[in-house]
Amino acid sequence: MSAGQVGRGFSCKFSSKGWDIKMMRVDTQGNEFPIGKYLSVKAGAAGCPINGTFELTGRCNLNCKMCYVHEQKNVLKMKRKELSVDEWMKIAEQAKELGLLYLLLTGGEVMIREDFIELYEKLSRMGFRLVINTNGSLMTPQIEDCFRRNPPARVNVSVYGASDETYEALCGVPVWEKVMGTIIKLTSMGVSVRTTTVLTPYNCHDMERIYEFDRSQGTLIEMTPYLFPPIRLECGKNGENIARFSAEEAGKYMVKRDRLLLDCKEQFQEKARRFLATGTGCPYENQLPRAKNEVGSKSRCGAGRHSFWLTWDGKMRPCGLMSCPEADVRMIGFEKAWLQIQEEVEKIRLPYECKNCKNRQFCKTCAAMCQSETGRFDMRPDYICRMAEAAKKAYGKALKESELSDAKEARSDA
Repeated sequence: MSAGQVGRGFSCKFSSKGWDIKMMRVDTQGNEFPIGKYLSVKAGAAGCPINGTFELTGRCNLNCKMCYVHEQKNVLKMKRKELSVDEWMKIAEQAKELGLLYLLLTGGEVMIREDFIELYEKLSRMGFRLVINTNGSLMTPQIEDCFRRNPPARVNVSVYGASDETYEALCGVPVWEKVMGTIIKLTSMGVSVRTTTVLTPYNCHDMERIYEFDRSQGTLIEMTPYLFPPIRLECGKNGENIARFSAEEAGKYMVKRDRLLLDCKEQFQEKARRFLATGTGCPYENQLPRAKNEVGSKSRCGAGRHSFWLTWDGKMRPCGLMSCPEADVRMIGFEKAWLQIQEEVEKIRLPYECKNCKNRQFCKTCAAMCQSETGRFDMRPDYICRMAEAAKKAYGKALKESELSDAKEARSDA
């Protein structure tokens, strides 16, 4: 290979989270990165919507306190406004023409749709790499048979607790046994499963039990203590989510999560030292005065550059956690909607304070966070700043304890 070229290969790694098999690109310096990331970077440069999300419904059989999509009222009205199978397929054909390859099906709860199997099978035959988000409580023998015939690339199962009591407290319905059964069934079928858990005051006591169950099934695991304010809902307000931790508690649970999920003590210590290297205290108080007309950085993620989100009623947005910008695909078609979203995303500027903040690689503030926390893209989200500082303090304490433990063990071995 000449300089700058990349070669293709495979990576196959086993950890406590199970096998992780990825096709990789390898550059001339030996660095590896997943082929999906490589393609997304290329697609973003070309303005190609290679990654898409179809939000098939806003309806759900659960009533989770932290949800940003589902509303209990006007459910029948919502159902009548949902895109039909024919409408979804027409959009899928238009998106495929423009380069769509990776497609996530989400809700609400996708399996609540009576025509879910029909839609899934039609999309599967189009050649997309399909991933499904589900709460895992509505799996039927018919859907199992469908997945055996046409296996999804992965199923992401939201796990909100490790008991019926926790589910009832957070989601209003005691469905833990059903969720557990779905995960066991999917893994036994050979379907790749990732469990996703949002940590809240209602379920944090179950995080170790959730982890142990996930390990027993060999699933991939994702946990987060950050909850977006549900600004898409009529009752949603910027900066508020009734089910989330205080910013300080969320920061502490970031560290608890990492101690649980990282494979070994050395990995945790390495991550802690890397984050602590940025220092503590207010990260933007000593910035130089802002020049006239100086603005923040552009949005850093792929939303509106190589990825899009299509809501259950046909509105395209850069990201499902944003309330705007949006374009009506039913009215103007997919291609015009995509071009409109791209143009609007280019106008987005993040907060000026975040531009040179020493925490910017640590807190990873994004446009959706800023909008949901403050109502603006260019306003600093105080909750995120406080969460980041709390996490760094918790990392410092945990690292000190870990290093003291190592020193004690060394003295015992001497």
